[in-house]
Amino acid sequence: MYKKLAVITALLAGFFMAPAHAIVDTDIGVKAGMLSIDGDASAAKQAGVVFNFDIIGMFGIEAELNTTLADGDAGFGVDYNATQLGAYGVLMTPGPVYFKAKAGYLRTDVELSGIGSDDDQEVAYGIGVGFTALEVEYTRTKWNDLDVDIISASFKF
Repeated sequence: MYKKLAVITALLAGFFMAPAHAIVDTDIGVKAGMLSIDGDASAAKQAGVVFNFDIIGMFGIEAELNTTLADGDAGFGVDYNATQLGAYGVLMTPGPVYFKAKAGYLRTDVELSGIGSDDDQEVAYGIGVGFTALEVEYTRTKWNDLDVDIISASFKF
């Protein structure tokens, strides 16, 4: 019993005494990309911010906020813009060049010109590849039963 308690105490002491950057790493970055709603004539151009909270280099949490800079064309003379707020769990390979997979929830608020706006919260998932501070990713979700595809590049500080 005492040996188990001693081992657990030693492990906890090592965990709390280790440099914080060795266990947890946070990044904030800017991202730009294109959002396409199923069946649209042209994609909306977006910009946003992303916050990463990496734990031991493999697991993490990601939050992002994106908004439209240039409207997309839904066809029939209707333009759209979107604002998105998302939170994801992330799994990534270690190293300076990495691959990642993410899954979470994304709230998408779409405004259609002359029609109005509507928001929807759906499951979102994506894959990406990165090299130190630059990352490219593809994310997919739904908005009112329509597929929404997002291709983006981000630069982390």
